[in-house]
Amino acid sequence: MTVLSIVVAALGGVTALLGIYYALRALNADLVLLGACALLAVGWVVLGLALGLRDLAGGIPPDRVTLYGYLLTALLMTVGGGWVGLFERSRWGSLVIAIGALVSVVLLMRLHQIWPGGFA
Repeated sequence: MTVLSIVVAALGGVTALLGIYYALRALNADLVLLGACALLAVGWVVLGLALGLRDLAGGIPPDRVTLYGYLLTALLMTVGGGWVGLFERSRWGSLVIAIGALVSVVLLMRLHQIWPGGFA
């Protein structure tokens, strides 16, 4: 799980930096930024599937609702940010993608704080 978490954190950081760069340069979201957002969403899906399979195998987390709530929120923030970036054709769409990516990175850090046993 640690490798997946590092990959998701790196994707979130790159997406956030790209979104901030696009917003500062007054660029709308293009395929590069939207692709980074899509890769981040795929990373969250893979991490969620890995955690779900681990949960089914018997590694029961103390609070499943919070775990899956964090996973779903991070995925929805990423997909929602990409959706807004796709249809808001200004710098603000790029900024929304950056904020969504930053929120997903914070949610990933919180997952590690809540489950320090290495579950996330």
